[in-house]
Amino acid sequence: MEQLRSLIQLIRKGKGKIFVMVVSALVFLFVLFPFDDLSDLISSQVSKLSNNSVYLQFERLKMSLFPQPGVQMDQVYIESIRTPALSAQELVITPSVSGLIAQKPYGHVSAKGLLKGDVDLHVGKGTRTENGVERHRIELTAKKVSLHDLRELANLPVLLKGQLNLETTALADLSFQEQPEVEVDMSINKFELPPSNVNTPMGPLTLPDLKLSTVELKGRLAAGRFVIESGTIGKPGDELYGTIKGNIGLTIVNRGGSFGQQIGAYNFEIDLKARKSFQDRAALFLSFIDGYKTPTSEGAQYKFKVSATNPMMPPSIGAAR
Repeated sequence: MEQLRSLIQLIRKGKGKIFVMVVSALVFLFVLFPFDDLSDLISSQVSKLSNNSVYLQFERLKMSLFPQPGVQMDQVYIESIRTPALSAQELVITPSVSGLIAQKPYGHVSAKGLLKGDVDLHVGKGTRTENGVERHRIELTAKKVSLHDLRELANLPVLLKGQLNLETTALADLSFQEQPEVEVDMSINKFELPPSNVNTPMGPLTLPDLKLSTVELKGRLAAGRFVIESGTIGKPGDELYGTIKGNIGLTIVNRGGSFGQQIGAYNFEIDLKARKSFQDRAALFLSFIDGYKTPTSEGAQYKFKVSATNPMMPPSIGAAR
């Protein structure tokens, strides 16, 4: 007991020195420590932990303590055997203190220059499902992302150009024992579709080139079904302008640690107004819906619905209500 009292008195007398020592240690750790020299070590550890499937490289590394602990990397380059290479001008990772304590992936990640745009990701605690499965709340915001670069990353068969803006909020179990709930608000500016061929259940289909001022979509995913609450294609004055509503089966599946999607039945109602210039260029494409055409002073209006019980089956096309 006497030794404990002596220790407490020593701490009280030297608290000023102790404070200076702690501050000096923090300054050295977060300001003076040569974190840049850790680049090779971090790269090798990432490769080791990913079984040499991911390669990470960056030019500068910074760490911060206030207002929250975090790490910043500049000129980041990520190469993976599964996806095309990714780069970002700046990557900031700010883990949540409560998440670290609970060993949960909570926190904030922001990337500037990723896919030529800016991306923000927040992960926090979400509500449990009715079956008691724990879910995370995931908020993703993307601004001015290159649709061309995103198309290459997703390996989509159709050439696309434009700038994507996205706001989405999801409640998801990261093991996908149950289907997530997702709200999506998306817009694409200066959308371009160069001429291309797409394989469909009815055979190869030639898509005409198309330029639109904007494409907007608002929808939600729940119980394995994505519902388009409102969708707008182009603006008045574009060669093609219209609206789309409907739904499509979309299930996230876990195949032994590899995640994918399963597309199911769909049903859409579409209302399009096409100018004469687009009609001439897309005559073959529009021939499938000629029976639902109404001539207008500038071209034609097409109102129809398209549905199928399986995406691999030829769709059923009929008059919209």
